[in-house]
Amino acid sequence: MITKYNYLLLGLLLAACYSCGDFLEEVSQDEFEPETAVAFQELLNGQGYCFSELDGLTWYMSDDVDGCECNYSSDVYSAYRDVFTWQYYMHQTLEDNNIQDYTYENYYECIMVCNVITDYIEESEGSEEEINTTLGEALALRAYYYFQLVNIFATPYNDSRSTPDQRLGVPLVTKSEIRDEGVARNTVEEVYEQITSDIEQATALLDEYQTDNGVWRIGYVGAHLIASRIYLYMEEWDKVIEHATAALEGAPELCYLPEYAYSNSYYPQNSTNPVVSSTFPETIFVFGSMPGDLGFMGTSINLSDDLVNCFTDENDSRRGMYFDETSGSLVYPYYTYKHGTAERGYVWRTAELYLNRAEAYMEKYKAGESEYGQLAVDDLNELRSNRFTNYTDYELSTAEELEEMCRLERRKELFMEGHRWFDLRRYGMPSIEHTWVDENGNRTTYTLEEQDPGYVVPLSQDVLDRNPRLEQNELAPDRTGH
Repeated sequence: MITKYNYLLLGLLLAACYSCGDFLEEVSQDEFEPETAVAFQELLNGQGYCFSELDGLTWYMSDDVDGCECNYSSDVYSAYRDVFTWQYYMHQTLEDNNIQDYTYENYYECIMVCNVITDYIEESEGSEEEINTTLGEALALRAYYYFQLVNIFATPYNDSRSTPDQRLGVPLVTKSEIRDEGVARNTVEEVYEQITSDIEQATALLDEYQTDNGVWRIGYVGAHLIASRIYLYMEEWDKVIEHATAALEGAPELCYLPEYAYSNSYYPQNSTNPVVSSTFPETIFVFGSMPGDLGFMGTSINLSDDLVNCFTDENDSRRGMYFDETSGSLVYPYYTYKHGTAERGYVWRTAELYLNRAEAYMEKYKAGESEYGQLAVDDLNELRSNRFTNYTDYELSTAEELEEMCRLERRKELFMEGHRWFDLRRYGMPSIEHTWVDENGNRTTYTLEEQDPGYVVPLSQDVLDRNPRLEQNELAPDRTGH
């Protein structure tokens, strides 16, 4: 039964919904009835779907960016230098410069709203379709939020140094009641058990009706997409194939990039229909916002030479459509067009489904199941044929070469969409480097070593102070650079 306390909680949450986007119809608090399925859906739309910054740190930490060039003296530059160079005291430096990262808090606030839905929606008035659709969306969102949290603040599921039941994950909170005492961290395995339970329930519920709610809400296609990503990280290849295949049955077709036109062809970075937007033809779900200070790398995002050099084929339309050279920086001149003036910072796209399934097929091929090799190649060719002009099919070769091609295409297709840092973690956490260029042109190179503790973001002191039951991650060494 919904208590008076919960009525108050829901009312307060709804009041906060009004700033969450034009796609929501404003409903006055007087009209809000928490006993109806429609009202719960409105609550989920406004506060369960997060349209604020979801990850203010890991965008700066992968090998897809490099050469952070400090063109002028700025507190923001100095603050984010410690994120860019994987310093264990990055949170304190941000705070000292009046910058607060709310990644941890934002996810848990959204999880609390999902918990309210999952606790009470089945007691509400409404049709079975209304109730089950809203419940499915809430479960899919909660699965995704915990998936993000455990991949930002804990070691990867497939960390070879120990099993996931022996490593700290993040606290699991799956009920809407407010606790006076803090919550301790669950294991990585326990968190993934909750994630997979939620996403399996979500896909089953959303499959029942397959309602098309547009790109601003998660439907059955989006639920299956995130399920395929979750199982990819867990290396459960058959489940990846199952969910990616289910999603592709209803997903938008791949966009033929050589003929795609941005709304502003002269300044593509100002276009309203870039890759990360609700208007890109492959978009399944759009949400979140770009980190507000991503411009600390300069007015252009300095893509690494390592990434840019992946685009060696002149027929690959992604060079020129996803990024290009700019006259801004002479040292690091590459500008990403992927975000443009998009409404949000993240998308789930059809391209990922082909990449997830191709990787799963490839892994089964590597394990000796020869029939899966060509299936992986077919998925790669389907994606690549929509990215290249004058395309010639890639042909099956050794398992090692196929793995290299899967990883190369994933990197080229999904960079600057929140994937690369997590992919590096599940690839074994290789050693990477970042170069900082100060206002005088002096260059300092910092190294993140293989399986470095810096591959896990530390908890901020503010988070630790508010929950004394939390245990800090192993801290990375102080990096002096050379």
